[in-house]
Amino acid sequence: MRSLVLDELRRPDIDKLAQHLGATLAPSAMDGVYWLEMPPDLLSPEQVAHKDCGPHRVALVLEEESLRLELLVRAHDSLRCNCTGYASPAQRQFLLGYLDRLIAELGLMT
Repeated sequence: MRSLVLDELRRPDIDKLAQHLGATLAPSAMDGVYWLEMPPDLLSPEQVAHKDCGPHRVALVLEEESLRLELLVRAHDSLRCNCTGYASPAQRQFLLGYLDRLIAELGLMT
């Protein structure tokens, strides 16, 4: 799986992340996993055409000492649909910006 990872995070930063992600993102059925929806203007033509599969989103996985942002843009209802795929360059840029803002806003030590 292709991912962006912030590792070697301190316990206070993990706690800040857990609070922030829990308040701002949709939770998953699995502990420590949160969903970040892709903005509609960044969806691929296939993702736009598959509105019934949406929302299209990526997983953030908060682990003991790291935060992993997966680069797989998933359909809400099906992992096997053709509209699921790795982030486009524009989507990757959005995700990098999201991580940069998260680091700055929360004052994370990286």
